[in-house]
Amino acid sequence: MPIQDEILYLVPIGEENAVSSRLLWQQLGKWAATSVKGQLHKMAAQGLIQSKTKRQGKNDIRVFFQGPK
Repeated sequence: MPIQDEILYLVPIGEENAVSSRLLWQQLGKWAATSVKGQLHKMAAQGLIQSKTKRQGKNDIRVFFQGPK
């Protein structure tokens, strides 16, 4: 299965369930973290998924989710 399909299967639905690229990479258990992160950004740019920057302590974290179907 292509990386995009595997990622899309794992990306949660709804902004309240949004997760980081690191968590998705850990769930996949393959490919490099940078490859997964890059693919997520590409998918967000294509409109396949959505992304949002969240504040977590002193850091900004980009999280990813699917919009409602």
